[in-house]
Amino acid sequence: MNDLADALAAGRETDLAGAELPAADLVALLTAPAPPGAPALRLRRATVTGALRLCGARVGVPVELRECTFAHVPDLRMAELAGLALTGSRLPGLRAGNLRVAADLLLDDGFDAGGPVDLTDAQIGGSLRLSAGRLRAGCTADRVVVEGTCYARRLRADDEVRLPGARITGNLDLAGAVLSSPTGDALDLTGVTVEGSMLAGRHATGPTFTARGRLRLAGARIGGDLVFSGAEIASTTIPDPAEDAPEGSRAPVLPAGIVDPAACLVADRMHVDGNLELDDGLRTTGTLRLPNAVIGGYLRLSGAQLSSERGIALLADGMEVGGDIEGRDTGRGPFSCAGQVRLVDATVRGTASLSGARLATPDGYALLADRWHVGGELYLRRVRCEGTLRMQNLEVGATLDCTGATLTRPRLRPDDTLRPSLDLRAASIGKDLVCVEGFTAAGGVRARVADVHKSVQFVDATLGTSGRSRYALNLYGLTTIDLLLLPAAPPAGAVRLTAARVGTFTDAEELWAAEGGVTVDGFDYQTIVDTRITDTRTRLHLLEQATGDYAPGPYEQLAAAYRRAGHEDLAERVLMTRQIRRYREAGPAGRVWGALQRWTVGFGYQPWLAVCWLVLAWLLGAIWFVGHVPTPVDDGQHPVFDAWIFAADTLLPIVNLGQDGYWRLEGASQWIATGLDVVGWILATTAAAGAARILKRV
Repeated sequence: MNDLADALAAGRETDLAGAELPAADLVALLTAPAPPGAPALRLRRATVTGALRLCGARVGVPVELRECTFAHVPDLRMAELAGLALTGSRLPGLRAGNLRVAADLLLDDGFDAGGPVDLTDAQIGGSLRLSAGRLRAGCTADRVVVEGTCYARRLRADDEVRLPGARITGNLDLAGAVLSSPTGDALDLTGVTVEGSMLAGRHATGPTFTARGRLRLAGARIGGDLVFSGAEIASTTIPDPAEDAPEGSRAPVLPAGIVDPAACLVADRMHVDGNLELDDGLRTTGTLRLPNAVIGGYLRLSGAQLSSERGIALLADGMEVGGDIEGRDTGRGPFSCAGQVRLVDATVRGTASLSGARLATPDGYALLADRWHVGGELYLRRVRCEGTLRMQNLEVGATLDCTGATLTRPRLRPDDTLRPSLDLRAASIGKDLVCVEGFTAAGGVRARVADVHKSVQFVDATLGTSGRSRYALNLYGLTTIDLLLLPAAPPAGAVRLTAARVGTFTDAEELWAAEGGVTVDGFDYQTIVDTRITDTRTRLHLLEQATGDYAPGPYEQLAAAYRRAGHEDLAERVLMTRQIRRYREAGPAGRVWGALQRWTVGFGYQPWLAVCWLVLAWLLGAIWFVGHVPTPVDDGQHPVFDAWIFAADTLLPIVNLGQDGYWRLEGASQWIATGLDVVGWILATTAAAGAARILKRV
């Protein structure tokens, strides 16, 4: 005992080499008045017998009990210590509720607790070190306060580690820790405040962070970054999805509260001032919950592999990201998700990139992101997706780029037909919607009443599945400046352009050969670009083939576009074709009347036909009157009869050539003259109207 007192006074380490040390002697030594100088108790490899009871005690010297063995659970409740190190020690548990440590608390480097460790309401003036320790029965540290950093690198815990309401001034470092729990929760950090960063990824020299059980971070506040790079997180309680899903539904059921037994990470309402890094080989089994979380920096998903047997792999409804979402392949493989990604009402102030991602929710919603707000670009380049990408009421500040994406196995309707693979209903896109370079959508694309401020491009795209898609492309009510529809093959379903309003329209023959036809009622475009269809006759044939029943609107719109481009002749050809089709699809009387108009006056668009018929009528009338000279009305005053001038005078309205009115017409001559008069009025007015249109163009 005296030797220990001398060692304490000198601050010298004493190695007892396994010798027994009564706990009562140790208590007496620690509670005695501290000697002058810089005393410290430093013991190594002591076997402490009896119960070490320091409940409420004040220990004014630092205490180091390294590689010691305790026969009973030490009781440090409400004790006040200058510093405590139990590095490498073995003990059956630790009772230290309301413990006060002015400096560091070390439970690291071989520390092994066979029973529960209780640090509830403890206050640690320095750092809490748990690195390379072993907690066989978990740890309870509710509301613990750590003024420094909490180190738990390579920590092993066989039961739940609880720190709800904890406050840590520095970092929380869990790199390489292995946590597991038979009860479901491996780590509870509900409401924790970490003023630095929380690091739960790979350790530089050891294993990656692994949690076999749920992590709870609901309401947590992280002042720096939250890093799970390369971690492995698996929920140990996965309920059967059939127990909760409504009969016949393929939509994953959203849990009613945050205590979701299928979740592997519960971070509802979490605030992270820096980046949230879920990348670099992160693997999760179960739902990763981030609803209403606020992330000040980036959300990194590159190389992550998420999966959930329940159906929802990433739940981030209402999440706010101040920077970018980065999910593209950066060398660690693509972002992969076997389960639904939910981003309903989420906000990303920067750019969101999921280029090269692999999403799999076959026959369901792989991405459910209604009312998603993206301030910059949204990149879905080369995405491979089994399931539907649903982004109704999406708002993108710049471009939505789906170049080379392949979307298969979309959500099914009750009749087993396919819903759209890409659903952008009522979306607002600040620049371009780009679906080019082999873009494939097995269920087609719906952009109904979408507003795209610059261009919509479907170039070399494959749309729909034969016999299973109602619409290969539904652009009803679309508004954009440039619309390019140049598919790689005829769409395998109907194409709907009804009520769409565009500036420039560029198309191809493959579009008009769509399996279900093309609906263009009310389709308004200002200019048509003939990049692939250069022959107007071909275009008119395709229009007739695609539209089914006659409607005047498509022809009038095409003619108006030609007129705006200065092609009046092409516009008139379109309008003539409209009239031909109109009367061809009418009844017998309509067909006869249409044929008469077509071959006599060209429906008013070919005035030269009227002139030809006028000349013919004049010739026939003149020939008749050459052989049938009428008698004069008055023998006293009449001009010399000239059959050619008389026929012209009778035929032409308004014009007086001095022959009409001086001759008595009887029988057939009277009927012929009347016929010439009627024909003249009809044909002359038609020819005059046509000439006026020509002069107006000049």
